[in-house]
Amino acid sequence: MDIELDTTTQTRESNVIEVPPSVFRGGSDTTNEEKISEIKKSRKGATQYGPIEAKMRTTLSKLVGTTYKDTFDWSIYDQIADKFDEPPRGGVVFNTTFKLVNHHSTCSKCHYAFEIDSYGRGCFHNCVYCYAKDQLEMHGYWNRPQPFPVNLAEIRKIFYTVFETSKASKWREVVEQKIPVRVGSMSDSFMWMDTKYGVTKELLKIFKHYRYPYIIFTRSDLVAHDDYISLLDKDLCSVQFSISGNNNRFIRAIEPGAPSYTRRLKALKKLNDAGFWTTVRINPLFPKYPDGYYSDEKSIIERFGSKENCPELPFYDENFIKELADAGVPSVLAGFVRLSTRAINNLTKASGVDVKSFYKPELYKGSGDKKYSDREIASYYTQIFKQCKENGVRFNTCYIGNGLKDYYQYQKMWSNKSKDCCDARGNVKAFCNKTSQDISWD
Repeated sequence: MDIELDTTTQTRESNVIEVPPSVFRGGSDTTNEEKISEIKKSRKGATQYGPIEAKMRTTLSKLVGTTYKDTFDWSIYDQIADKFDEPPRGGVVFNTTFKLVNHHSTCSKCHYAFEIDSYGRGCFHNCVYCYAKDQLEMHGYWNRPQPFPVNLAEIRKIFYTVFETSKASKWREVVEQKIPVRVGSMSDSFMWMDTKYGVTKELLKIFKHYRYPYIIFTRSDLVAHDDYISLLDKDLCSVQFSISGNNNRFIRAIEPGAPSYTRRLKALKKLNDAGFWTTVRINPLFPKYPDGYYSDEKSIIERFGSKENCPELPFYDENFIKELADAGVPSVLAGFVRLSTRAINNLTKASGVDVKSFYKPELYKGSGDKKYSDREIASYYTQIFKQCKENGVRFNTCYIGNGLKDYYQYQKMWSNKSKDCCDARGNVKAFCNKTSQDISWD
């Protein structure tokens, strides 16, 4: 994926409304809600805004005659900025709006390579194996000190320009065709911090107003909270939950900031009961045993002496798929994990299991992500496919990260005959037309 880093910094001007430092810097015993209320009262009736809000309102003032009703609290950006004595590196506004990554060989067959994150430069879920965390930490941008909200004024401008004017926009070709957008790529848009800032909420309102299709990738049960589910539209969206297994205690160790498996399962049931199309992404799909356990017994004996001596990663048990089916989940998408050496070390530390020993020595050599053998990956897909079939659940596989060959060689297992790995085409009304597969690399 592209890593686009913000270099915008914000400075405070002398002519803006000043808020007592105690409001933000721990100088009082007020709750967060009381702090926000105090800020709003201090701004009520004012003709001037904080520097960030003023800049965004300048952008919004140019959207002449827009049909979108603006109810968003634009002061949230300045509220965040006021928390810091010195502007954090990169500023508090995430200025990367949309990304189209279908030019990457790893995404060339993906239907949803058109992406947006409502928060950037971090994620409070802090999954130890996360590829985004792996890359952004190297640049010093991961949760330093928190994820920051996307520039909603620019998003509003893009939708206004494309759908309400004939003006030029670099996104016109994509947006005008209503190419479905993936919400949540480098960060989870449904972190619970959004109940305070409401950026994802506003994004959902924009999608709904312009009847724009989107596919949600999340690990958070916030998406099924009443305030959010009321903004979703079952004709416009597919909701995909990333769940690596049903072992609550083990999942907590490696996804320390994410809601538990139990909470995610309850959220899925609520969404399914409300008529939304959901998919569980067992992606990354972690192996339970070392490479060769199912496909190369000779290798296992050479490395561990016997199968009984093999270490285990207890992400899930035999009830996992049945529990998803009982919650009404109609579709499962499996994508086998690939890990950097950094992620392997993090996973080993968090799990207490030597994850490096799971790989065949000959496949662990060299740089780049570490992967399992094709035969072993096929064994896991075959098992899950069989369990899905027994429980009346659709099954597809995700090839991203494992090479283009994986896109083709498992298609005989796919339930989606439109060759949509994410299983949204044909199941969500707005996903019957074009996808990012129809957008040129140019």
